[in-house]
Amino acid sequence: MNQQRRIRGTRVRRKPLFLAAILTFVMVLSACGGGEAEPTSSSTGTSGATDSGGKAEKPYEVSLFYPGTPQKDVALVEAEINKYMEPKIGATLKINAIDWGQWDNKLNLMISSGEKSDIIFTAAWQNYTVNVAKSAFLPLNDLLESHGQDIVKNLDPAFLEGSQVDGKNYGVPSNKELAATRGVLVRKDLLEKYKLDISNVKTWADLEPLLKTIKENEPGVTPFYMSNSTGNGLLDNLDWDYLGDASVPGVVRKMGSETSVLNEVETPEFKEAAALARKWYEAGYINSDAATSTVFPKDQAKAGKVFMWTDGMKPGKDKEEESYVGFPLTQIEMTQPTITTGDTSGAMLAISRTSENPEKAMQVINLLHSDPVVNNLLNFGIEGKHYVKKEGSDNIISLPDGTDPNNRTYNPGAQWQLGNQFLNYLWDNEDPEKWDKFKDFNARGVKSPALGFTFNSQPVKNEIAAVNNVNKQFKPALTSGAVDPNEMIPKYAEKLKAAGIDKIIAEKQKQLDAFLAKK
Repeated sequence: MNQQRRIRGTRVRRKPLFLAAILTFVMVLSACGGGEAEPTSSSTGTSGATDSGGKAEKPYEVSLFYPGTPQKDVALVEAEINKYMEPKIGATLKINAIDWGQWDNKLNLMISSGEKSDIIFTAAWQNYTVNVAKSAFLPLNDLLESHGQDIVKNLDPAFLEGSQVDGKNYGVPSNKELAATRGVLVRKDLLEKYKLDISNVKTWADLEPLLKTIKENEPGVTPFYMSNSTGNGLLDNLDWDYLGDASVPGVVRKMGSETSVLNEVETPEFKEAAALARKWYEAGYINSDAATSTVFPKDQAKAGKVFMWTDGMKPGKDKEEESYVGFPLTQIEMTQPTITTGDTSGAMLAISRTSENPEKAMQVINLLHSDPVVNNLLNFGIEGKHYVKKEGSDNIISLPDGTDPNNRTYNPGAQWQLGNQFLNYLWDNEDPEKWDKFKDFNARGVKSPALGFTFNSQPVKNEIAAVNNVNKQFKPALTSGAVDPNEMIPKYAEKLKAAGIDKIIAEKQKQLDAFLAKK
């Protein structure tokens, strides 16, 4: 036994001498080679790095998660992107589209489990500040400076300033329309078939004669389609500024100068919209499963079963969606263009705290904002297979022969989520002056009195969680018109108070007042 200890002790004492000899030998070799270390792949942004054994390292795979319909040809598109992108930044891309109906659950599970991920779609209406408070996303200011120079150069400063939380960026906004308005997309062929006039439609109630005609004459078509997968009901289209995150209660009116934070459930606007939804539901204009359906409206419309649905409007929105649903569309804007903090953060790409290489993730986002090849591959697929360019044009595209909206194998329809829309190709049915009209649209936007303010939800995160549970219990049924608002709104308001909504609103008011005082 003692002999074994002596042998082990001798080995331990010899080990430092052996390592010192190796270190001396390496230093001599370095001196012979000029003493200048080779840059690593992470510092140069190129592939071809080697490990300690001299073998080429595998490029880092950047995973992208966003809500949308999974595409049949995603692997082919990934291969094309990576063939182009890997030599540029030493990284590859893994595209993960999650069905809208599953997105919230998937995202919450990813965050709570600490699952490895890199780039994640987020938005003011998708629990952005709540997830920031959970430390789900990394602060990006330093990364934008070191690896996102093209983003900073191309993006209107209002986007980055307006989407900050306590002076820090946790998401890179899509470069798209800055102003926002709400309205409806309508089947144009059915408007023409029944000679329906939309020139006098100014309010939501003005849509009723159109819905009545479709209900009476098109039994296989839902006049006004809604689902519980996104904010596409009348209660989701009120003219509120949610102060940075629509999932957190407490609103101010976008128009005017009033800055009192309100509980929207107690406002006349909420009660009026709920009553109208109830009227439409009872008349059969709204689908009976609206409170529980997870089918995205445009997917139902693609099947030819929808006449009208709500969405955020912008120049050319109808033509964008037309290429997806396969039916001619027209749009009716129901609100005036406005600019809020939520609009600057209406679509963003965040970097997860579980990312093993945030620098590479930011380089990918930077390419989506600056490189038309990467941007259009991700958004439109492969030239010749998923689209063809119009003769004599570099940016006007159409479907290949033999392809129609129902048999397309790559058509994410997520351009507004993924980078710089001003790099996007235009379909041949779109207005060639679309991007100029975007600029005019932004210029018409009325600024909210709370523009630039983002609520820090950390002080009341427990109350927000409790209130959101109440919202899930009551709001879908009220939004769809499936319940009597006169009976349910008082119960809803009582439950919200018990969950702590007054504390949330008081905290919002306190923070907003402090922001306005500094401003």
